[in-house]
Amino acid sequence: MNIALLLTLSTLIVPTSISMAQSEKAPKDQPAQGSERIVDSDAQSSKSIDFAAYARGTFLDASDFDDTIGEFGYNEFNLGVSASRKVGDSGRFSIGFDAGFINYDITPSATSVAGDAADIGAEFDNVTTLSLIATYGDRFDDQTSWFIGAGVLSAMESDADFGDSIDTLLTGGFKHKVNDKLELGIGVLVKTQLDDDVLIVPIPQIKYTIDDRWSIATERAGLKLNYKASDSINYGLMGEYSSTTFRLDNTHAFAPEGVATHRRIPVSFYLEYKPNDTIVVSARIGAELGSELDILDTNGNDVTAQDIDTGIFGSLGVSFKF
Repeated sequence: MNIALLLTLSTLIVPTSISMAQSEKAPKDQPAQGSERIVDSDAQSSKSIDFAAYARGTFLDASDFDDTIGEFGYNEFNLGVSASRKVGDSGRFSIGFDAGFINYDITPSATSVAGDAADIGAEFDNVTTLSLIATYGDRFDDQTSWFIGAGVLSAMESDADFGDSIDTLLTGGFKHKVNDKLELGIGVLVKTQLDDDVLIVPIPQIKYTIDDRWSIATERAGLKLNYKASDSINYGLMGEYSSTTFRLDNTHAFAPEGVATHRRIPVSFYLEYKPNDTIVVSARIGAELGSELDILDTNGNDVTAQDIDTGIFGSLGVSFKF
């Protein structure tokens, strides 16, 4: 979260917090996603703490930079754990921690020149991402819920200064159940950015249940079309915006202690398998569209930016509650 998970992390907050606040008893056929914890409050004391954990790996096959200056690929691994507790009659407080590891595989071609994205990217060390996010959600009434959240994020190369890798975020919003099929809402994310302006992003929240099998909903910074094949299997299509920003160390000749950002739009087919009430296994395969690698110096000035051709990626994850 990846956060370097930016929008991805922030929008995970929104549906999780709202769903916790909307219903004291989540449907048993709904799979857990990310750090989300499905809670049956009839079976738990209001003073109990519910835990969840997950592991995920994502792999991007090598794709070409535009202008044939080289190839770009990466492997990313994430581990996370969360805890939540009911507060009062309908509120819920949750806190989640995520740790990620990214290994970029960037190879300059013969046409690459010193200081371009492939040249600087080839020097990237392993990148570590960390996030700690707390949220609280509650209900105004049976139809409308609200949430607030705050978090601290870090993303950096191995030898970068940890103190210079910190970002913070605030989020909040609400969601309203229009009828049995449609839920609408809006949230907002306010986030600092390394050596850049503060980011303020509206986060639409939409869920439309087409019938007993089909539904469409916003998830993270994107949209998900889901088909419920059975109580244990869901699959469908999803697309989203994703961005990873991290602090560079001081070994880069053209951007010492600068900032690198990898932006993309992953579009994929996904499958979720829930063998029991505790475990969910998920897999994705698809393409990363509109990818770009952007590098700034320590003053926030552009050093280089390069588009990346469409690349094929796969992802495999497992989450469980205990």
